[in-house]
Amino acid sequence: MHRVWAEIDTAAVRHNLAAIRARAGAARVMAVLKANAYGHGAVEMARLLVNEGIDHLGVGDSGEALELRDAGIAAPILIVGGIIPGEMPAVVARDIEVNLHTVQMAHDLNAEAERQGRNVRVHLKIDTGMGRLGMQPFEAVPFLHQMKGLRSLELVGLCTHFSSPYEENPAFTLRQLEHFNLAVELAQRLGYGELMLHASSSLAVWQHPDARFNMVRTGIALWGLLPGGDRGWEAALKPALELKSRVLFLKDVPEGTPVGYNRTYYTPAPTRIATLPVGYNDGYRTSLSNRASVVVHGRRCPVVGRVSMDYTTIDVGHAPQVQVGDEVTLIGPGVELYEVAQWAEAIPYEILCGLGRRVARVYR
Repeated sequence: MHRVWAEIDTAAVRHNLAAIRARAGAARVMAVLKANAYGHGAVEMARLLVNEGIDHLGVGDSGEALELRDAGIAAPILIVGGIIPGEMPAVVARDIEVNLHTVQMAHDLNAEAERQGRNVRVHLKIDTGMGRLGMQPFEAVPFLHQMKGLRSLELVGLCTHFSSPYEENPAFTLRQLEHFNLAVELAQRLGYGELMLHASSSLAVWQHPDARFNMVRTGIALWGLLPGGDRGWEAALKPALELKSRVLFLKDVPEGTPVGYNRTYYTPAPTRIATLPVGYNDGYRTSLSNRASVVVHGRRCPVVGRVSMDYTTIDVGHAPQVQVGDEVTLIGPGVELYEVAQWAEAIPYEILCGLGRRVARVYR
């Protein structure tokens, strides 16, 4: 029996993958499993997706890639973020694909591959407007020429990342797409004809069909969500995660009782307070204090007092049937993730990615 756990609906993940494939058409699908698969468990989700015939896996850094390799995942894995020289030996040795961002990075990686007598499959990231990682489009041309001399690197992909595909005005995304198309054309003129081309993240798969190319990258949509608010497309997806805890302790208190650190809440009338063994160390944020609600026996119960590291208190005075050990839903039916994120003044991604180590993952 768990104190706090996330229930992962594997059928929902399969359903979402099917919906993404239907929307992507002929394009291959890369499942992005960054941040422990957005809190859903990277190893378990990788195994599920490989069994479903996923084309590619994407991770945020080398540690995430090595975790999957150590778990026996043999599928192609791309580090969509950056790596530093100290990470290169393991990345090369474990057959992990790398996004290139600079000329120096390419030379360092090529030198390590030569040292090991191996080849490394690489993708070139073009910065078309995100402003984080990747080469400017004008830098790509001389670099693509240089790539021909880096014998231990095999260029297999070209990619970019949209900064704001959820904006109602698509002008900036379309400009990014135009710049990427130019880079693709230049690469093809230089003889790089059989490349994986990927620009679309989850929302762009639905909103920008011209950006699908021959592969799409999807993370959050696999878990049943799309950024930027529901515009009708989310009806095709099913949320895959519910966050639950249990009633640990019950206490009847009189009017005027202070609850939690700093006495941010006083009971306005006699009531019953339930203590839950979940707190900000588990990812249930302090910003939810005195704002959020949870569901017990089908009833909403308000979070009262300050959420602490290990505990959250709720008012169950209107639910007299509540007992110690009862299941409590913090995210799920009756208290959806979008609502929790709004209470926390966060985005749903943050809530999912913030689920801590103590949160057990239960797959069904």
